[in-house]
Amino acid sequence: MKNKKLWAAMLASAMAVSALAGCGSSAETADTNTDAPAAAETTAGAAESASEAGREKVDDLMYAEGLPIVDEGAYTFSLFVDGGDTPAEERLMFPVLEAETGVKVDLQSYAYEIATEKYSLALGSGDYADCIGGWILSEKDILTYGVDLGLFVPLEEYFELYCPKITEVLELEGVRETMTAPDGHIYSIPYVIETPSVDYCPWINTKWLENVGMEIPTTTEELREVLRAFKEQDANGNGDPNDEIPYSGSTENLHIGYLAGWFGCSIEDNGFTMVDDQLTFGATTEAYRKAIEYLASLYAEGLIDPELFTQDSATWKAKGMQDLYGVCMSYGPDDFYPTPEDVSQVRDFVYLPVLKSEGVDNPVWLRNSYGTTVFKNQVVITDNAEHPEIICRWWDNFFEEKNSVMSQNGDEKVITKNDDGTYTKIDITTLSEEDQKKYDWNNMWPQSLPKYIPADFDVKENPEPYDACAIRDAAYEPNLTEKTLPTTWVDLENTEEIAELETAITDYITQCQAKWIAGQADVNADWEGYLAQLDKLGLDRYLELKGAVKGE
Repeated sequence: MKNKKLWAAMLASAMAVSALAGCGSSAETADTNTDAPAAAETTAGAAESASEAGREKVDDLMYAEGLPIVDEGAYTFSLFVDGGDTPAEERLMFPVLEAETGVKVDLQSYAYEIATEKYSLALGSGDYADCIGGWILSEKDILTYGVDLGLFVPLEEYFELYCPKITEVLELEGVRETMTAPDGHIYSIPYVIETPSVDYCPWINTKWLENVGMEIPTTTEELREVLRAFKEQDANGNGDPNDEIPYSGSTENLHIGYLAGWFGCSIEDNGFTMVDDQLTFGATTEAYRKAIEYLASLYAEGLIDPELFTQDSATWKAKGMQDLYGVCMSYGPDDFYPTPEDVSQVRDFVYLPVLKSEGVDNPVWLRNSYGTTVFKNQVVITDNAEHPEIICRWWDNFFEEKNSVMSQNGDEKVITKNDDGTYTKIDITTLSEEDQKKYDWNNMWPQSLPKYIPADFDVKENPEPYDACAIRDAAYEPNLTEKTLPTTWVDLENTEEIAELETAITDYITQCQAKWIAGQADVNADWEGYLAQLDKLGLDRYLELKGAVKGE
């Protein structure tokens, strides 16, 4: 996950997340019929079957159809991803996929912060992996390293020749159009999932509210009073009245601009929102200025985590697990707070409503999706890959339903397929500690990578999980912008210019947010200079290229 890309957390609503958000089960788009997950056929056995069938090889290496894809030990590719540091052999899926395909994966998986740094260094040096995936990739990367520099390989011909499952995904409504870059090529593996209407929001600790004798706030000033009570009293009930942190969030996903919706204009990290059908730059609006002024006043009272802009995600989560947060911005409460043993229980943290502020009776929140999102920059194959066609086939095999189901839920020990096409999963908390770790959502598969699950896919878990995000979505719906941000590509000839302008403008907005809220400067005193600097950075040209207007 990263601070300039909210997609990391979006996965959770679609995937029965416990690691990212604990906010519901997934359903992705397509239609297939496959058997229930079972132990993979051994590579040797698969190779023998291939030999007996007399299947054709491409370049005397890859079988064009069926499994295995190559003979045992014939091909290895490197896969770099921001998916934690669990090695491939300790994840459920990689040994299964190797047994099925004959292809070995050299998994290079790191925590997001480390992966981001290594990714930038690798691209600069030329020593990058055969395949790169995860939230570290952006649309700008596709345009820069794919369209402009040719470091990422066009994939559509490989899909057409060797990838029926991926082709099926591309033929879903709107997917091929979204995936196709301005030069007419497709540079990444498609990823289509159901996503919530809202991705990130503040969650409030109901136990703390009970301990201080207060109700869930509905206005910004009521929130201030609640945060004061959290700070001044022993809200977490541990005997220490000084360890409470009234408001916090992960540095990678603060989404300060979302909170400007309380004052009338909810914006994403690059400064944009939707006003009716018009893409609008909202980081110049009075609503945004008032939001920053409000947050700075909270910080000045000690109501906001002093490490808000400096802590890493591990520190942020560790503090949450110690019950130190009263309100926290995240995808879902399970991101930072222990999941209850009974996952059907209502969480201690519930969504904070979209708050009203003085003079704003109809606050807004930026809509994330209409229920489905196409990720067009999740996995790329680089020009360092000796055989991109093998990697494409490997991904296509992973898109088989049984593999995607396993990557999400586990193997036949914990999940079975029912006659009606649904799956039943046992309660993994009944398993040994070792098996619970094995079937942990993140340990089965790097969850920032694509998977392919039909729209009618359903896992019946016992007990059913409490879907905090679905409940939040329903409550937020009246306040959501009618439209989501557009997902169209920019014109090819303008990609480099837009990338440069976006980096400069977004970095400037982020820097100003931090210094204003932390009290290092005053937003009101700086405001005219801030607007003037945005103009110097090329805001008017940037908006022209994006087809956007400036908000007021």
